Amino acid sequence: MPSEPSLSTGEMLTGQRLCQSKSHQDSVLSALNQQRKDGLLCDVTLVAGEQKFHAHKAVLAACSDYFRAMFSLCMVESEADEVTLQGVTSIGLKHALDFAYTGQIILEPAVIQDVLSAGSHLQLLELLGLCSHYLIQEYKMSHCSPLVQGQMLQDARGNQELSSVNYLELYRVADLFHLPALEEAVVGFLVEHLSELSQSRQEEALQLPYRLLREVLKSDRLTSLSEDDIWKLVVLWLEHDCRYQYTEDLLQNVRYGLMDVPTLQYLARNHPLVQSSPTAAALVEEALDYHHATYSQPLQQSARTRPRFQSLTLYIAGGRKREVSRVRELRYFNPAAQDHVRVAGGSNWSELAPMPTGRSHHCVAVMGNFLFVVGGEVEHATGRTCAVRTACRYDPRGNRWTDIAPMKVCREHFVLGALGQYLYAVGGRNELRQVLPSVERYCPKKNKWMFVQPFDRSLSCHAGCVADNLLWISGGVTNTAQYQNRLMVYDPEQDQWLARSPMLQRRVYHVMAAARRHLYVLGGNDLDYNNDRILVRHIDSYNMDMDQWTRCSFSLLTGQNESGVAVHDDRIYVVGGYSIWTNEPLACIQVLDLSMEGKEEVFYGPTLPFASNGIATCFLPAPYFTCPNLQTLQVPHHRIGAV
Repeated sequence: MPSEPSLSTGEMLTGQRLCQSKSHQDSVLSALNQQRKDGLLCDVTLVAGEQKFHAHKAVLAACSDYFRAMFSLCMVESEADEVTLQGVTSIGLKHALDFAYTGQIILEPAVIQDVLSAGSHLQLLELLGLCSHYLIQEYKMSHCSPLVQGQMLQDARGNQELSSVNYLELYRVADLFHLPALEEAVVGFLVEHLSELSQSRQEEALQLPYRLLREVLKSDRLTSLSEDDIWKLVVLWLEHDCRYQYTEDLLQNVRYGLMDVPTLQYLARNHPLVQSSPTAAALVEEALDYHHATYSQPLQQSARTRPRFQSLTLYIAGGRKREVSRVRELRYFNPAAQDHVRVAGGSNWSELAPMPTGRSHHCVAVMGNFLFVVGGEVEHATGRTCAVRTACRYDPRGNRWTDIAPMKVCREHFVLGALGQYLYAVGGRNELRQVLPSVERYCPKKNKWMFVQPFDRSLSCHAGCVADNLLWISGGVTNTAQYQNRLMVYDPEQDQWLARSPMLQRRVYHVMAAARRHLYVLGGNDLDYNNDRILVRHIDSYNMDMDQWTRCSFSLLTGQNESGVAVHDDRIYVVGGYSIWTNEPLACIQVLDLSMEGKEEVFYGPTLPFASNGIATCFLPAPYFTCPNLQTLQVPHHRIGAV
């Protein structure tokens, strides 16, 4: 007989490799389920009500801590062939076993209560999660079938609008079976509809359970009521049935810093609850102190002064148009409807209180949810333009501007960054268009600027950003018109500048932003061998941990100079700017999406309301009365429908 062929492991097999079957797990579980149905190799019988169910102890113990303890901790049931389960219905147990053996379950209103009870009693956590998801989807908060007398019964007339029975029963179910996702959905519904409830069904609002009301009051998204109305509702709720034992806890969730000074003064002098409660009096006094410390408010932000808002959104401030040299407008991205994705920018942008002075090539920074606007170039009545020292601060809660101390020197084409408790202004050009090496910082507490360690050379038209508690500066041009490729970093603790690896090429009028522990430089221009300006579309990234630059495989779709830049959710927004090809300002927004590693892309976002260069931009909370849909900012136009 011929000998069987053999493999010489030393000659043919060179390594170890994991080989895996994609169907093995499902086929084993399917076979076990068939054995259960056939009563084959089962070693325990479960009894619920009048029904008996065959099962395998190993399968039950693998998916339930309850059964694992029962069969492995020398309990009486561990040796029993038959186990009677108390507190579990036969319907609930049947569905629980179906899930244990298949990972699937068919849920409907007639069985959900039984399944929840069984899942909770038997500690089938994944099953409880599916039940919670089912309730959230099936009983959507806006179209929810009624839950009556603790049972979820399907209305023969179909779905109906939410009633007090609906959401309060859902909350009771969430609390009873510890379903955090369902509880969060109920809270979210009430956050959205508390205004309607308190105005048209006030008695119902006063019946809200304490824990539910507390979670609603905590939400940043509670924008349907003003803070004055929230205070009044809390007071009415406490007075209803004399529930003053909750006074201290509930009052902590009113944001007194969002109430105006006259209202707070009235409460301090006249309201019985404030006069009788040391806690209430202290909270009102704290808010008054906050309002009186005008300039240091950004450093005193707390849970009781934080704005309530539906989402962050993109703000644009100032800039330079074709027709008007400098503009005062402050706008935020607020699309009127999904259909207006690519129409002229005006429909996507809403105006707020304008800046005290129109300016371009200024800088903005955000500290404590306040927007600081500093320096830039303004146009005088004579038509002459020059750099300024002036600075102001915008409060999105009250849609108002406040002048702050001016810088020590005039600056345009400079960098501003918020680091810790200070703002830092770096380089730029003064009113005589002289390039500056100086650096100064602003202290909100003192409302004062002071010089800190300067650059080793004059610099303007550079880019900068804050990352890793450091201020990073790249590129720019010196007072001798030398384009730079340097990367410098300022350490505020040491008050010193340090050099890092230089960029791959020189850039001026570019932008820089930080995301995912990398710095990205975008746009700007360089000089060619003939000393002519050339647009730079390449995007380069700097690894802060490795001190190394890399040229990205993706580029800007068009060159942009003198643009604004902002970062949100791992997306970098390059806003407006100037084209040296056409010598015209730009109205485009280019978005670099870094949210998926290996799938980075650049695409055009919505257009600006006007073409502008020297514009400044940032992300701030949207006004409380709006809920901008950022999808049109975050997703390329051709993929919005799919999303």
